[in-house]
Amino acid sequence: MGKQESTAIEPAGHLERPDWVRRMNLFGTAVGDPARLVSLDDDEMLAVAVESVGLSDFGDEPGWEAGYRALCGALDENAQLNVVGRLSARGEIIRNLQNRLRIVRYWQANPEALAADVTAPVFVSGPPRTGTTILLELLALDPNLRGVRGYEAHFPLGTLPGTGADPLACSEPEQEFWADIQPEFMTMHELRSDLPVECIHFCQPEFRSWHWPMMHAIGDLGERGAPLDFDAVYRWHKNFLRTLQHVDGAPAQFLLKSPAHMGTLPDLFAAYPDARVILTHRDPVRYVGSVANLTTTLQWMRSDAVTPSENGPVMLFIYQMMMDMVMGQRASEEVPNDQIADLLFRDLVSEPVAAVRAVYDRLGLEFSDELADAIPAYLADKPKDKFGKHVYDAAALGLDESTIRAGFADYISHHNIPLED
Repeated sequence: MGKQESTAIEPAGHLERPDWVRRMNLFGTAVGDPARLVSLDDDEMLAVAVESVGLSDFGDEPGWEAGYRALCGALDENAQLNVVGRLSARGEIIRNLQNRLRIVRYWQANPEALAADVTAPVFVSGPPRTGTTILLELLALDPNLRGVRGYEAHFPLGTLPGTGADPLACSEPEQEFWADIQPEFMTMHELRSDLPVECIHFCQPEFRSWHWPMMHAIGDLGERGAPLDFDAVYRWHKNFLRTLQHVDGAPAQFLLKSPAHMGTLPDLFAAYPDARVILTHRDPVRYVGSVANLTTTLQWMRSDAVTPSENGPVMLFIYQMMMDMVMGQRASEEVPNDQIADLLFRDLVSEPVAAVRAVYDRLGLEFSDELADAIPAYLADKPKDKFGKHVYDAAALGLDESTIRAGFADYISHHNIPLED
């Protein structure tokens, strides 16, 4: 059990904790260390998962257990989690261990599930805050595409047998509950158990995936002998979709989404050679600071030791590098450019039906009259800033407009991205 410092490094901007969260975290202060209340011991959580499910085979994927143990060590020693943070992490980890056990057993009982192919999935990607989420929800209106909803990502085989629990309700702690912990989160991103979700949610049982370093300041897991493994992530990703197809009893053209896919396009196309990818684009001044504030908020939900002024430069570096890398991969044909469509945020907002139709035409998808009618009806019920305006201080996040524009000059020019005030 790792001893953690409890002193905040820097106040997280304007964020304030609801009283119930503040008081819950004070239990940790009262006993001197949150770890005394909520254990993240790797052996103990493995034992809980095995006992609760009655299974012990986690599968033969090499390295997954090293990734799991490295993650637990980093959470215990690096992340400086408070009581709510440790409780959330423990709940996520045990659920994912249980899911891994149950899914592996499902594969063993139904080998034909993994023999099936996943045909021509459609991926939405692009930097966060550029319209990826609303685009995912609009495309999910297409009856020809099959999204993965929040409760399915967390409970693909249903909740634990014998509990009688509702998967929709049981997925709330990792969906709606985030906004209870930090209400400002709803102004940034709506999570709801019945909405389609990002791939990061159902890739969590591969403990070397994107989800964990996004949520927690855990450092480089490679230094603990378990770096992120994208081959393993996409193997899990594809087998998870095969599982859903088998549960559904029919093949599907899946609709998927994550900004993280931008950084791994060669791996994505290696796993899905016939994939279609939609990349969204927006003035970086409008999203770099917003992403930095989102990251700050996610980590502030779980830890008192958050440094907002470090998040801005980190996000600037990551997304500048990522956008340059993607442009290079497409130009060199390292990835199949004819299977990628670009979509400007401005066009999605101003002419959503025409913008989506153009993407479908580019990717060879059938755009139906039903979808054309559904898009404006859906948007009418979900106006911009429905849950309040996302407010943040770019300077407090270590950012300024001129530095952002200079760093993304080639990207802005290449995609003819309109600048925003």
